[in-house]
Amino acid sequence: MRADLETRIRRDKLDTWFKHLTLASLNDKEVVFAVPSGFVRDFLTRNHLAELRRAVQNVGGHARAVRLIVNPMRPTDGDAARRASVEAVLDKITEEAPPLTSYEAEQRRTGEKRSEPSRAPENFIKPTSLNPAYTFESYVVGVCNRLSHAAALAIGENPGRAYNPFFIHGGVGLGKTHLLQAICHAVHRRHPGKQVAYLSCEEFTNQFINAVQGGKLDAFRERYRSVDVLVVDDVQFLANKDRTQDEFFHTFNALYNSHRQVVMSSDCAPFEIPTLEERLVSRFKWGLVTQLEAPCYETRYAIVQRKAKARNVEIPDEVARYIAETIDTNVRELEGAVVKLLGVATLTGRQISVPVAQEVLSSVPRPRPRRVTLDCVMNVIAREFSLSPRDITGKSRVSHISLTRQLGMYLSRHHTDHSLEEIGRFFGNRDHTTVIYGLTKIKKRMQEDRNFQAVVERLGQRMLAAQQQMS
Repeated sequence: MRADLETRIRRDKLDTWFKHLTLASLNDKEVVFAVPSGFVRDFLTRNHLAELRRAVQNVGGHARAVRLIVNPMRPTDGDAARRASVEAVLDKITEEAPPLTSYEAEQRRTGEKRSEPSRAPENFIKPTSLNPAYTFESYVVGVCNRLSHAAALAIGENPGRAYNPFFIHGGVGLGKTHLLQAICHAVHRRHPGKQVAYLSCEEFTNQFINAVQGGKLDAFRERYRSVDVLVVDDVQFLANKDRTQDEFFHTFNALYNSHRQVVMSSDCAPFEIPTLEERLVSRFKWGLVTQLEAPCYETRYAIVQRKAKARNVEIPDEVARYIAETIDTNVRELEGAVVKLLGVATLTGRQISVPVAQEVLSSVPRPRPRRVTLDCVMNVIAREFSLSPRDITGKSRVSHISLTRQLGMYLSRHHTDHSLEEIGRFFGNRDHTTVIYGLTKIKKRMQEDRNFQAVVERLGQRMLAAQQQMS
């Protein structure tokens, strides 16, 4: 089995990460390996689970599920004699394997299941090249991501028919890559005959440059203009790359005109990407553009619980709540906090508790005080427009009241750290789509009316001054 792994993994990585891998159990459906720590388990799961599955399949003759468990204790001599090492897997599961023809062996090596050798270009993804954890089933849905999640689900069911193109934007660590890969998993599962290309914008750019320099531009274009689904992560890297933008423009047109799905992600909205051509901005908005917000407290709490359960650990409710209150930035930092806590508890043999979590997360900065409070926003706009807070948060749709309400939402969004959900709740229990609509209206009016823009800026300065006096 090691020889099989050596064909795909560098020797130094094998010696570092696979050295203490041992066989815990084996049956016809599953192989369970034991590793010395949760850190090793998490690294192998994220980076090499596909290679382990492939090696087990190549040696055993058919696919088995592969699971990693933590066994931190050093094996004694008796344990070593009783438990099989990784090398013993070869002997045990090879006994069950039927002889392979040369073509079957090639199929096992490549992972293809077609009746004839695949002509798919290299770099086209197969299910095993995706992070197995990035599926819809493992995605925690909240107000901050519900629209993006629902659209991604629809695309996984009917690529090219639902929301084409689909553009997701949001800050770092909010789940954009998870959703993109979940779409790929869903398409592979529901439409195994469709060809999917998943890559980062940087990879697209580098491959384009290499194709130009190597005289293989026609092959590059054929590769990406013939797929059924093109998924590109971090398209903000198109900024300041004129030739790549031009190539991506024509690739986009070819796919869109043939009713093939295009999915993209970015850390900002299309119109906020510097130097992005207007023709690309307009095309990115042809379908559906959604934004991922920072998770609210309830979503953060659910994420902490889900991340712990994914590692077969139940953490106390009060610990999950403490982590959700302490880490309010993004999903990635939440997961890092859970991994760090579980790692420390495993290595030290301590029970998971709030004091241990406080010790582990002591280096994590506490949430900063908000620059301006929502009450401060309300007081300033109510005084400016001679309205009461009850008028502003009420159900009235009179134009000047609606405008004041939308202005309050805009100022809250730009001068506080509150989420769309929290702002909507403050301004009369309105949902986040109403807040987005209000933000768009105010921004458009500011662009069209300089006097109105000056009023908005003056109110912002007044709120900051009022907040300083209260501090």
